[in-house]
Amino acid sequence: MSAKRSSLFSMSGRLLSGLFLSGAAIATTLSALPIQPGIAQTNPGINIFGGVDSEYRLPYTLRNNQPRSTRASYYLRVPGTRMERAVSHLRITYPEAFTNRSGAFNTDQIEVRRGRGTGDAAIPVQEVVWDPESSQIDIYLAEDIPADTSFVVAMTGIRNPNRFGMHRFNLQAESNGDVLPRYLGTWELLVAEDMGNR
Repeated sequence: MSAKRSSLFSMSGRLLSGLFLSGAAIATTLSALPIQPGIAQTNPGINIFGGVDSEYRLPYTLRNNQPRSTRASYYLRVPGTRMERAVSHLRITYPEAFTNRSGAFNTDQIEVRRGRGTGDAAIPVQEVVWDPESSQIDIYLAEDIPADTSFVVAMTGIRNPNRFGMHRFNLQAESNGDVLPRYLGTWELLVAEDMGNR
């Protein structure tokens, strides 16, 4: 073997051993770093790779939540802490995938109720308008929801989509005199989860 080739083998051996030692040093350093404890999610649903900030995540309860169920019920809660002003109009927007997968709402079975859980006393509603083309539901109230009041949008008789999906329902609200609706929060719904095909 020539001196030149021997020198090359020697140099590449030193390079490989240097890389190995550097990798071992990095691995040792990383394993010695303290592990930070994780924070558990306190709201229904999962949050992988982003999602809604926790301060805007709204709580909810779903019932009869099977794929294609025509008796699904969504109880979409809004804590009083989100209600800085009285509200006369609610707008809920949802992803097109909900209706593209055969999901549907029954406007005759959409109510607004005071309280928590599934709600208590009904707040009179003047009109509910569902526009599938723009993927939104407008709820016009006969009387304002007062500031600092917890309430529930109770939607029953829903036709669930034909397969599981995570659907973000966004809530906007208007007070008398507002020019534009303001964002109150988002429900991250795990729709058609029971016995769903994932």
